[in-house]
Parts: sequence; structure tokens; C-alpha cells
Amino acid sequence: MASEDGISKLPDEILICILSRLTIKEAAKTSILASRWRYLWTFFSGCLDFNDLVYMKSFGPLGDGRDPRSLRCIDQVLGSLKVTDQSLEELRICLDIDPNCDVDSWLKFATQKRVQRLDLQLRLCKSEWYNFPSHFVSRSLTSLRLASVYLNKEGLENLLCHCPFLEVLTLEKIRILTSIRVSGLSLKLNYLQLDSLVKLKDHLEVDVSNLISFEETIFGLSTTCFEPVPILADKMLREGFFSLSFVPDDVFGRLRTLKLEIRKMPEAVFYSIPELPNLKHLDISFHIYTYGFLPCVAFLKACPSLYKLTVQSTRSISPYERKVKKHSAHLSLRVAELVGFLWLRDDVKFLLDLLESATLLEKIIIDPGRAYLLGKPGEKFYRKNSWEYKSARTRAIELAAKFPHLEFVIP
Repeated sequence: MASEDGISKLPDEILICILSRLTIKEAAKTSILASRWRYLWTFFSGCLDFNDLVYMKSFGPLGDGRDPRSLRCIDQVLGSLKVTDQSLEELRICLDIDPNCDVDSWLKFATQKRVQRLDLQLRLCKSEWYNFPSHFVSRSLTSLRLASVYLNKEGLENLLCHCPFLEVLTLEKIRILTSIRVSGLSLKLNYLQLDSLVKLKDHLEVDVSNLISFEETIFGLSTTCFEPVPILADKMLREGFFSLSFVPDDVFGRLRTLKLEIRKMPEAVFYSIPELPNLKHLDISFHIYTYGFLPCVAFLKACPSLYKLTVQSTRSISPYERKVKKHSAHLSLRVAELVGFLWLRDDVKFLLDLLESATLLEKIIIDPGRAYLLGKPGEKFYRKNSWEYKSARTRAIELAAKFPHLEFVIP
């Protein structure tokens, strides 16, 4: 008689824990191993990811979320899982769906299974949007991302009230929010991200004592109010240097990381950057911009304790005229990362000035790849076939040979 394999000797609790580290599809496949394994996968407590067609196709030739077979697949999987004392780590549903889809049942499942992280991104095929229920209650939820759903100011306040252990909140493309108030002594919120809220014009109030990180993409906001947020350490601004004037200096004074996406902004703004004495990492992205490396220069002057500078840039349109050494005689910079560095005249001048001014510099990362291709399907092809990339990379290697005391990383 063949001896029993080692894994089959493990108790069900351990096997379920192992299955929960797999994808739900992989876990379900184990049901054919033996009669003992037939229903173990239904106690799955890991991450359920229904992410567009990537997940749906793994179950066969399904269409998008508007295809009834796709929706049946979601309903069948959710209906097969047992409700136990063990909470579900994550439920992620990112689909094009029909307005008549029963999203309420998915939220009911999230409540029953005590989901810890919920990511709901629903792209509807018509103009109607899913109305996220204001009565949604969860004492297990720690992270919530909502995109392309209907949620007004009162609904958001009710949501924060009924999810007392929420630590991470992301609101994206919620077009009906005209004002936001995130406030309350009992809130445990650490991370708040507001992305592409195009209707948010009236008022934004943030009063959360535990807030560590705040990211925003807001257009034309009239008033912003930051009440005391004593441990706020990370902030990201996209398309919005105007936001700097609305944030008190004491908030910026506490920041340790700051990420900026810059497009067209008045040049005068960069001459009134508040001091950021505790900032350690600055990440700046350039898009359509006409002032060369002026933002980098301005922030280097305002950040006396900066440890790492990350610059992601497209082509600079105007000449680079403002030298780093004229603005910051003593830089504390240790690491510089330059993405989209194509070895144009302005790129070279900025880098040489940086090398001269940052006497404590230890490491330079030069990525000649186009910033907009990073992480995209075309990145590998570009790096393999682009003469522009190969030429810029060769020149970066040549520069590295001239500074043997520095560590160079050149992808």
C-alpha cells in the first residue's frame, strides 16, 4: 500500500491556509485531487480578483462584465465560498458591467465574509452609474477603493461613520462629489487618495489625526482646509501647484515624501515654494512643460534634508538656464533617479550641475527609457529596438566611467 504523502497528513486548517495563498482558480482545481479535497477550496480566505478580462478568461472564452456568462462566473464563485469565522483578505472587481447587474449582492457577500480590502471599479456601458449604498456597514474593512460609482457628500460621511476601522480610502472618477469632508475623532484613516474628481469644486476638508499620506488629483478647487494632521508624512499632488497655497506650512513642514505631476503652471509659482525641512524623497513628473528643470531647482532649494530625488521627464521645451549650484550650494542629496533621460542638452547640463552641487551624492540611477512607457506593453520592445534608447544608455555608461566613486545603475 502506497504511503500517504506528507501534505495530506496536514490538518484541514493548514491546507485551507495554503490554498488561500493561491488564486481562486488554482485553489478550485485541487477539488479533483481526492474526496477530502473536494470542498476545501470553498473555505478560501485569500484575495478574490475579478480584474476585467484577465481573471474572467481564466475560466474560459468569456466576454466582458456585460456578458451574462461573466456575471454568472462571479456569482457562482461568490456563492460557492463558505461563510466562516475567517475573514476574506480582499475582493477586487474591476469590470465593464450592465446597469442592471446585481452589485448589491457582491457588497452583501463582502459584508458576510468580512472582507478586509474592497476594490470596486465599475465601468458601465451606459450613462447610469451604480449608486453605492449609504447604509453599507463593515467592521472588518480596512481598505476601500471606489471608482466610477455614485456617491455624494452625505453618502461618503455615512460610509466613514459605518466603517470604523477603515485605514485606506481611495475615491476615483466619482463625478458627482462637489465637496468632501473627511473628519472625525474616531476615524482611523491613514491614507487618503482623491483621483480625478472633476466635480469637486466647492470645498475639501481633511481633519484626521492619524493621516499619514494624502494624494490628490483635483481641478479648480475653490477652498481646501487642513485641520491639524500631526503625523501627515506623505503627499502627492497631480496637476495642481495651486494646491500648495491651500495647505498650511506646518503640514508641508512634516512631509517626508512628496510626489508631484507637473503640467502647465505659471513660472512665478516656483519662486514661492514653502520650505520642506523634513522632506526625504521628492518625486517629480514632467508632462507638457515649458520651464525646463526649474521645478527641480526650486524644490532642491526648499528641501535642505532631501535624501532622494526622482525625476520623470519628457522633453523640455525651453532652454535650461537656471543652474542648481546657484540655488542650492549645499545639497544633502544621496540618491538621484532620472527617468526619461534622453541625453539632450538640457538633460546633460542639469545632471552636471547636480554632480557638482550634490557633494554627498552616492548613487545615480539613469533610465533612458521613455517615462510614459514604463510598465506598459511597449516598454520591452522600445528598450530592445529603439536607437534613441540604446544611444542614451551608451552615453550614460560612458559618464559612469568618469565618476568611479559613484554607484551608477543604468537599466
